[in-house]
Amino acid sequence: MRQIESRLDWKVPLQRVAIKTTIRAVAISFILGIFTFSDAAPYRPISDTDVIDTLPVGSPTFQTRQLLNKSVKQPFSVIEPQISALMSRAYSQGDPRSIGQAEALLEPYRRDNSPQVMMLRANIAQANHRFDDARQELQAILKKIPNQPDSLLMLSSIDLVQGRFDEARKGCDGIRDMSLMILRFACLAQVDNMTGKLVSSRDTLTQLSQTNNGLNAEQQRWLNLIRADIALRLNDPVLAKSVFEQIDIDTAPSLTARADWLLAHRAWAQTRQLLLNHKDNDALLLRLVMSELQLKHPDAQADFKLLSERINVWNERGETAHQREQAMYALMVNPPRKALDLARSNWQKQRETADVVVYTNAAIRARSLPDLKLIDAWIKQTGFEYPHLTQVLAQSIKAGG
Repeated sequence: MRQIESRLDWKVPLQRVAIKTTIRAVAISFILGIFTFSDAAPYRPISDTDVIDTLPVGSPTFQTRQLLNKSVKQPFSVIEPQISALMSRAYSQGDPRSIGQAEALLEPYRRDNSPQVMMLRANIAQANHRFDDARQELQAILKKIPNQPDSLLMLSSIDLVQGRFDEARKGCDGIRDMSLMILRFACLAQVDNMTGKLVSSRDTLTQLSQTNNGLNAEQQRWLNLIRADIALRLNDPVLAKSVFEQIDIDTAPSLTARADWLLAHRAWAQTRQLLLNHKDNDALLLRLVMSELQLKHPDAQADFKLLSERINVWNERGETAHQREQAMYALMVNPPRKALDLARSNWQKQRETADVVVYTNAAIRARSLPDLKLIDAWIKQTGFEYPHLTQVLAQSIKAGG
């Protein structure tokens, strides 16, 4: 199942290309007053005896670290549910530590090529945006078990994220089990909504969501997150209301989808209220800061400082899995060319809705006509639909960037 990520709709910055008094310009002018905070260094322990965190006994993280501290290789039957739980927590909470712990637990099985182990390796690689590694594992599984549904769905999702839409559709078509036809239809609709069939995809997914479809909670969330993206692109409040009445308010992807809708409609106070208790998630913290800057809230300085420290850590690690968020941050604080470089690099790896939007915004801000034309050509080639974005893109190209 595809791990849906952030879907920030930079609708307000896109509204008036020729006018600089947009949300981004307002954010920049406000950040300038607190920009000295962005150079704050993250805390690093000096010695092995320094305490940086205290874990309650019995907590999932405590139990995982107990397993990691054991020198004897754990039976796969013991670590498999642990790894699955960690990956589920990483997805629902957006906590990268869980991915690292899962990878460490699986390390003793790096030479094991059983389908179960390869699927876990693929899941971890996908979560770390190592898409080529994940694809290699999944293709190896499919050589052993042709048309294995989980492998087909994950491979299709990776192809979709990277804009390989023909390959993604083939993955969906490979699902032949009659008991999984709902997933097959949802998979195909997900590809359709990126390739010129946005409205029909919306209608298909709405029908699937209204039937007794037998999907579990995770699968139902996946379906609704696709619908949330469609609502954003069509600016469809009826669809958005339907989605947000059904979707949970606890997981990071669902919170991101809600926040993106609110930000797109300038509901700054509601965005802040929604995200106030989720500062541990970097993508949600970014959106919280955006809302607080617009509100000129007293907490904006402290939260911006926290966000800057997180970004500094990514930069020092040479982190490339979060270039979309780094580009979004750069649009707030750095010269446009820095944001454009990040957005362009991210474009080589991911081409979801948020990636299109961030790249377009960065190209507009940097007045880069070649990049704008590249995006325009991709949209025409794929049939990708986002009426507001394509309108502003055309205006920017006509104006020469």
